[in-house]
Amino acid sequence: MNPETRIAEEAAAWIDRLNQPAFDAAAGPDFDAWMAAAPRHREVFADLQALWQSDAFVEALGQAGAPVAIGVPRADRFPTLRRAAPLAAACGVLAAIALIPPLFLTSTYRTAAGTGRAVVLADGSRVDLSGDTELRVRILPWRRDAVLVRGEAFFDVRHETARAFRVSSGTTSVRVLGTAFNVDRQSPTRTAVAVYRGAVEVGVAGEPDLVLRKGDGARVVDGHVTAQPRLAGSAPEWKSGWFEASDIPLGVLIGKVQRYSTRPIVLQDRALLALPISGRFHVSDTGQVLQAVEAAYHVDISYGPKSISIRPAGDTGNP
Repeated sequence: MNPETRIAEEAAAWIDRLNQPAFDAAAGPDFDAWMAAAPRHREVFADLQALWQSDAFVEALGQAGAPVAIGVPRADRFPTLRRAAPLAAACGVLAAIALIPPLFLTSTYRTAAGTGRAVVLADGSRVDLSGDTELRVRILPWRRDAVLVRGEAFFDVRHETARAFRVSSGTTSVRVLGTAFNVDRQSPTRTAVAVYRGAVEVGVAGEPDLVLRKGDGARVVDGHVTAQPRLAGSAPEWKSGWFEASDIPLGVLIGKVQRYSTRPIVLQDRALLALPISGRFHVSDTGQVLQAVEAAYHVDISYGPKSISIRPAGDTGNP
């Protein structure tokens, strides 16, 4: 038996014991010890407890053609569950999970440089992906999670009161019930969020969540959240190939351009990564952006057969 299956069986057995008409108090320390033994124990227990009480899960079983009279649960069915044997109840939960595996799989969506993609998720939400973007999504009966591995994505999330939709980008977490918003992962420690409809909560560890409503934006840099000026328009500018920069590091601008360029763009001096850049750039036109940067920011740009190099003006290094 693999560790994940063992943990799931143990969690399901504890859930059943805790919901019996009489719980042996002597077992309390054993339960506390099991919960404290590993973070994964607590995570699986929380997930299965939510599943145990999930109306959405029962509905999903029905849609999948699976039998629902197996002890999988809603809060108003606890009396029936309490009469079930612990092992049978544990097996029932695990069997129910096995009957609808597509709901528990992580879907990965990727785009190449210069190409976008629109996807409709299992819950009916829509996501538009920019070039060179990777997004991982997991839709569960009790929650909806997405991880923006790289790139930029515009989310139009289907409203559900019971299931929040959460997007992670590095250390940044965006939580929403139903709205339209954009998440731009600009670097491993830098994410920008903008809201075009509804509201979201933007959070990082150690700081209070920042609530953004329609027209609001926020920037998360090195674990700190700051509000941004009000937005204009009803959709992010990247969808038309533009990017508005206000004291943005050159490394971020080049990262945006790289989503459209099939040739790698290399900054030959690391100091250039932090060079502050401002302006409105047509990032889908690589040549136009690089010409503007070269003219305004005292850098030289060399076009090699396989890559494009940017270096401080006067640097005579080879491209």
